[in-house]
Amino acid sequence: IKQIDVNRIHRQLDAGKVVIIAGFQGVTEDGTVTTLGRGGSNVTLVAVAAALDAECENYTDVDGIFTADPRLVPNARKINRISYDEMLELASLGASVLHSRAVELAKKYDVPIHVRNSSNNRKGTWIVAETHDMERIVVSGAALKKDLAGVTLKNVPDRPGIAARIFHALAAADIIVDDIIQTEPTRKLATVSFTVEVTELPEARALCRKLCKRMSGMTAKFDDSLAKVSVVGVGMRSHTGVAERMFAALAKTRVNIRGITTSEIKISCIIDQDHGPKALRAVHDAFDLGSGPAKAPPRKKPRKPRPKR
Repeated sequence: IKQIDVNRIHRQLDAGKVVIIAGFQGVTEDGTVTTLGRGGSNVTLVAVAAALDAECENYTDVDGIFTADPRLVPNARKINRISYDEMLELASLGASVLHSRAVELAKKYDVPIHVRNSSNNRKGTWIVAETHDMERIVVSGAALKKDLAGVTLKNVPDRPGIAARIFHALAAADIIVDDIIQTEPTRKLATVSFTVEVTELPEARALCRKLCKRMSGMTAKFDDSLAKVSVVGVGMRSHTGVAERMFAALAKTRVNIRGITTSEIKISCIIDQDHGPKALRAVHDAFDLGSGPAKAPPRKKPRKPRPKR
């Protein structure tokens, strides 16, 4: 979106009228009507709100953003306020209430979004800029991304430019890569693993097999039954023990971790797809998200030195 002309909207509002705008579409520079792609309706809402310097309400079929998918986690709780960064992570990890493109736009132009249920008048979830109080909440939510596929390339030559060559080929084929993990079993050879959507596996498989023929000794292995369970929270920046708590919860439920990726406010574990729902419930309960936000324990006061005798 390069430009939004709000003059006509302002004229109608000044005349006391209610303005209804068609979402998901726009006009190119040569006047051709076109669509805005995935999440276009959400993007329209936020873009128009930014142009009008207004807040926006996104009506959907749920009461707001929940600590996890209520269909998989019965004790999932509605979140009252969540930061743009946390919402971006949850949206990219499978929370489908709001598209990540809309959240990115809201963060860029500081547009508060109120996610509400169109069937009732209850307050929903506010997506807003991060505040200092939010850092006290270590984990805000958990998410499960299903239908992932894994690609493992072994005996990859461990020298500059090889990884760039592999992922350039994937990018040229418009294959979106999710998590990437590289290990070095030997000094001269590496193992590169990454995940893609299951729907993109056939194309990724064909491409990787071509790469294996061009690189002597390199082999490819594929797995079409993976999932990713994650926890998200801005409080991770300043508190320790989150990873240990998550891994312990998965171990207790006998869920094997196939891979681990992290960001400043997120920890994700690649797991077998069949274990997805129980893994999500396990990490959700481990951080007590069903009863309230997982806050950091109060810090112990330093002991006063004993007086010398």
